Amino acid sequence: MIKLTTESQNEKNVSDLKQAIDTFQFIPGIWVNGKYLWLQNTMEKVIYDESLMLQVKHEQIHSKISLSSVHVSNHSDQTKPINLLAMHHFLNVSHDHLTFVSPVENHIFHHADEMVYLVNGFCNKSCIKEYSVVPLWSAFTDRIWSSIQKGNLKYQPMAKGPAASIFTMKMCIEPHQTLKMVTWTISGSNKSELLSLEKALLKKHTSISC
Repeated sequence: MIKLTTESQNEKNVSDLKQAIDTFQFIPGIWVNGKYLWLQNTMEKVIYDESLMLQVKHEQIHSKISLSSVHVSNHSDQTKPINLLAMHHFLNVSHDHLTFVSPVENHIFHHADEMVYLVNGFCNKSCIKEYSVVPLWSAFTDRIWSSIQKGNLKYQPMAKGPAASIFTMKMCIEPHQTLKMVTWTISGSNKSELLSLEKALLKKHTSISC
């Protein structure tokens, strides 16, 4: 009976963790020439007037680690300055959420009930240049920008309640070139556990470096 209870509890813990991960959403986006768009409910997007194509892939590489990659291809004959965007937020709206940018670790953290989520990313042609945390109702509006023409985010380091975190990676993509941005979310019970899991992730996936 004890064994069955333990197995049942373990299954419940795994189920609860998977449900928590499933409710934490990653939404990629792109800024180019004073315009931006988010890839909601799609894994591929062609921006015809800019001759750009975006493709998104998701992997659950560990019970606590989700890895996503965004490929952007420039099919034009011109070099294009772009910002790749990464938004993360919870599907379920709760006032118990706390989202903040840690200037020490250069990471974003989402707190929800007993869970903590770490957000980070990498591109070998760039690095994270700007972070912001915005109320969820502002996330898909122009209010995330301090200058939409320059592609600069409005800096806000913390928000309590329903909120979305956003970071940008600035880069120039050459004609007929494809670049890749990788972003990951790690769930755990505290910051130390998350940083330890991230260290193991970066060691195993040597193509990722921060």
